Amino acid sequence: MTATITTRVGEKILAEIDQFSKEKQMDRASFLRNLIVEGLAIEKKNKVLGMYKERKISLAKAAEILNVDTWQMIDIIKEENLYLDYSEEELREDIQGVK
Repeated sequence: MTATITTRVGEKILAEIDQFSKEKQMDRASFLRNLIVEGLAIEKKNKVLGMYKERKISLAKAAEILNVDTWQMIDIIKEENLYLDYSEEELREDIQGVK
């Protein structure tokens, strides 16, 4: 299913959209769809990292939500300069998950 959404933007923003879509050899609609998908992925990552930082979710849960493996999640945490909060309990859970 798809839905149509509309929004108003200023002339400068429209000019930038058109410039970037032209550079990428994409029509405006395709460029905006890609931009929305990329923006949502960034927002999701930021939300998950915030929840992890606040200890609301575990490393394993964060990886699951972002659809990455534990090692990739550790790399993401390093890239964001966050403290790796990984308890023995989480290690046990991860080992059980591997079995």
